[in-house]
Order: sequence, then C-alpha cells, then structure tokens
Amino acid sequence: MSFQIKSVGAEDTLPLRQQVLWPDHPIAQSQVDGDEDALHFGGYLDKKLVCVASLFWEEPGIRLRKFATDPAFQGQGIGTKMLSHLLKEAQANGAETFWFDARESALPFYERNGYSPEGERFFKGDIPYRRIARALG
Repeated sequence: MSFQIKSVGAEDTLPLRQQVLWPDHPIAQSQVDGDEDALHFGGYLDKKLVCVASLFWEEPGIRLRKFATDPAFQGQGIGTKMLSHLLKEAQANGAETFWFDARESALPFYERNGYSPEGERFFKGDIPYRRIARALG
C-alpha cells in the first residue's frame, strides 16, 4: 500500500478529527479558530484519508493541532510519518519552535518519536494534557 501526505483544506480534516478526537460531539466541535489560516495535511493510504493534522502560526512558533489517525490504521507507522512531515514543514516555514499540547494518552507515541513533555499536567475539559515543544535550528 502506498502512503502519501498532501495539503488539504480545513473542511477535509473535520470528519476524521471528529471521529478520533471528539466522537461524542457534533462535527462543529472539531473546528478550530484560525483553521482558515492554518496549514492542513492529509495522510492517504492508497486513496483513503487515514490521518490528518494542522499547523498554526502561534507563539512561540508553529503549533500542531488536531492530529488524528483513524484507529483502524494506528500502529502502522502512519502517525510517525506524518509527525516527521509536520516537523519538516515547520522548519521549511521558518519556525523557531514546533510545539503542541498532547493528550496524556498519546504520550507513549510522542516519546517513541523523541519528544518529551514539559511542565505540569493540565486539563481541557476532563482530558489531561502535557505541553511538548522542540526548538528548531
């Protein structure tokens, strides 16, 4: 199977964002202020959209938001390929920092990819998060 990452529109990311991140909420919950100005990416396995992520210019650099991989395709290296692509996009766009708020449930994935949480745990609703940041050279 062939995996490809392409630029997509914000609206293309919404169904998978909702399915993975907010399945019990309306699709509108998956929209983010600034979606219209962000860079959006879709990961396609053959022609099926299986992974989405968005990059936002937000101090102190480029922020990753709404990173979601279809559960049926998790554990196959797709998220790792997307994360690597996003880091390169941040660097290519001149960001000094690549950062995001990671759900604690996803920390093992990020740690396997060389990221470490910083600071204290915080909550968005009832979901615990940790901040992750990487300086870009």
